[in-house]
Amino acid sequence: MMGNKVKRNQVIDGISHTGKSWSYVLRIPDPIKGGTKPKWVGGFNSKASALLARDKARVALRQLNYVEPTDLTVGVWLTKWITTIHNKHLKATSYDSYLKVINNHLIPGIGEIKLSKLKPSHVERFYSDMLIKTGEHGTVLKPRVAQYAGAILKMSLKYAVDTEGIISTNPATKVKLVKSKSQTPTPWSFSELKTFLEVASSHRLGFYFHLMAYTGARRGELLAIRWADFDGKAITISKSRIGVTGGDIETGSTKGGEGQRRVTLDPDTIEQFNSFRKKQIAERLFIGSSWTETGYVFVREDGKPIDTGTPTHLFGKLLKLSGLRHTRLHDLRHLHATELLRLGEPLHVVSQRLGHKDPMVTATIYAHVSNEQAETASTTFANGARLAN
Repeated sequence: MMGNKVKRNQVIDGISHTGKSWSYVLRIPDPIKGGTKPKWVGGFNSKASALLARDKARVALRQLNYVEPTDLTVGVWLTKWITTIHNKHLKATSYDSYLKVINNHLIPGIGEIKLSKLKPSHVERFYSDMLIKTGEHGTVLKPRVAQYAGAILKMSLKYAVDTEGIISTNPATKVKLVKSKSQTPTPWSFSELKTFLEVASSHRLGFYFHLMAYTGARRGELLAIRWADFDGKAITISKSRIGVTGGDIETGSTKGGEGQRRVTLDPDTIEQFNSFRKKQIAERLFIGSSWTETGYVFVREDGKPIDTGTPTHLFGKLLKLSGLRHTRLHDLRHLHATELLRLGEPLHVVSQRLGHKDPMVTATIYAHVSNEQAETASTTFANGARLAN
C-alpha cells in the first residue's frame, strides 16, 4: 500500500500532491514569448477533484475557450464591478441599492470564495441561507431580497464571463432565482388617506404626500419639480431627482424614459399648492441671506434640496403618528391609479398620468382592478339594457 502513495511534489499525468492538497498542471499558450508555458492550479481536496478539473481545462484548451484561473475572490470582484465598471450605468439610487445588497449580503455570504472556484452549489446554499437570515429589524428577510441579490450576482458574473473573460461560465445561471410571491398592493381607502393627510398637514412638507396621492407621481419626480413647472392648473413632469452630490442636484429621466407629461390638478390641490408657495416665501424672508434659492418646490428650511430618502423616512414617522395600517410611500401612487380605474377613468388617461410608456404596463400592474370590474360587468350591462327598455 505504501508503494502506491504519490510522493510529495511528484507529478504523475499532470497531477501532484503537495502534502495538504492536490494540484494539476497544464501547458497553456504564452502570448508574450510564444509557444506554451506551465500553469499550476491547486487547492483541490482530493485527487479525483483535481483530475476532473484538469480534464475540463484540457477540453477548454482544445476548444480554444480556456480561461486562466484568477485569484480574485467573489467579494473583490463584486466590489470592482459595482464601483468601477457598473457604476456608470446606474442612477445614484440604484447604485446605492446594489452596493447595499453587495456589502450586506453577497460579500458576507460568498465573498471569500475564489471567483474561479464558485460553484452552483455555493449559490444554492447562499439562497438557502438568505431565506432564514434576519434583517436589521430582527425579522426574517423577504424572499424578494434573496431574489434581488441573486439578480445582481448573475449580472456581475455575466460581465466577468462575457466582457472581462476572467471566468469561463456563470455558475449563477445554473441555479433558479428564489421565487418571490408577488403581492397585489392594498392601498388605503379614501378615508384612511384623509386621516393620514390630516396628520401630515402639521409638517412643513406635508403637502408632498398630498401631491403624490392626488397626482400619482413618483417620489423622485416630485423632488425634481420646480416652481416653474406649476402653471396654476397643472404640473409638468419631465425629470426625476436622483441624488445630491457635493451640494449639486442630480437629475435624470423619469423611470420609464417617457419624456415630458402634464398632470392636471384639482381645485383643492391647486389651492394647497399656492398656499405652500406662500409658506416657502415666508421661510425665505425669515432666514434672509442664509436662504439658497434652487427653484425646487420641495426643499429644506434653508432652501437647499432635501435628500432623496427624506420623503420615505418622514412618511414612516407620520404613519406611526396616524395609527393607520402599514403601507409604503409608493402605495400612494398605487392608490391614485387604483381608484381612478375603479371610478371608470379610461386606461390610457390613467397611464398618461402615471407616466407609463405603454398603457399595457398600467393594465398589467392593475389587473386586479379589471378583475374586480369584470365581476360586475354582466350586471352593469343588464342594468343598461333595462333602462333602455
